Amino acid sequence: MTVQNKNLFTHGTKQEKKEEQDPHEKQLAYLKKHEEEIKEFVKSQNSKIKSVQIDWNQTRWEDVGNGTPQGGGEVVSIFGEFNNLKDSDWNVLIEIKDGKVDLESMGISNGIRLGGELFE
Repeated sequence: MTVQNKNLFTHGTKQEKKEEQDPHEKQLAYLKKHEEEIKEFVKSQNSKIKSVQIDWNQTRWEDVGNGTPQGGGEVVSIFGEFNNLKDSDWNVLIEIKDGKVDLESMGISNGIRLGGELFE
């Protein structure tokens, strides 16, 4: 015998709800498919960057403001290191438009750093 608990807010069952994939999970899977593009983008910022490491566990989604009531939308922040240096870091921001990752909007946030200083 199977018991399904009805969810009063979605008109579905808990079992049905689990089958739906979280939008962030879908976006993360998409980003991972495009990992090389992200790495190449970071490398393109400085000729001294020979390798890029992404820390997917630090990936986070944020709502950004732009001074208007509707705000600036949602972005995903991706973090990592370069040249296998533990005291290096970078942060790439990518806009989410209509629930989809817009790789064309990729940009560096707060510069590329080594030991807390801008890497030049």
